Amino acid sequence: MAHIELSLAPVDAAPDVLPTLHVVGPATHLDAWFDAVNDAEEPCLMLDAGGVMLGVSPPCVALLGADSAEELLGRGLLEDVIDLVDFTAAGERLQDAQLERLPPLLALSSGALARGLLRIRAAEVVRTLDAVSTPLRAHGQLVGSLTFFHRI
Repeated sequence: MAHIELSLAPVDAAPDVLPTLHVVGPATHLDAWFDAVNDAEEPCLMLDAGGVMLGVSPPCVALLGADSAEELLGRGLLEDVIDLVDFTAAGERLQDAQLERLPPLLALSSGALARGLLRIRAAEVVRTLDAVSTPLRAHGQLVGSLTFFHRI
């Protein structure tokens, strides 16, 4: 189980002394991916083992129809942050049974590479995306998933 160490500077500390946050344990592996995902030029996102979005690239923010990464980070993929729709002409919301087969979540539940198509509605625009997801591990323990998207 990971734990977090936080160091705080006293109130009278110099302005260039900032608090630091260090994740210790298996989640440290996700730290290694954090900057790469957030700075990527490709649409990608990183989930923790519980399906919470920890990192999202700027192109992914735009592709998912969000105004900023802050709208997505710290939220579960299934918390109605993203409007996932089926492949029918009507574009109905996905049913719960279909949600667990989404590549980012399937990589978490299966512990294996997952790929598939998904449709999202951003404002009034429906987009079809090809998603490739890989589980992320630390010391043999599943700690998250990394997903790259390509708009079709």
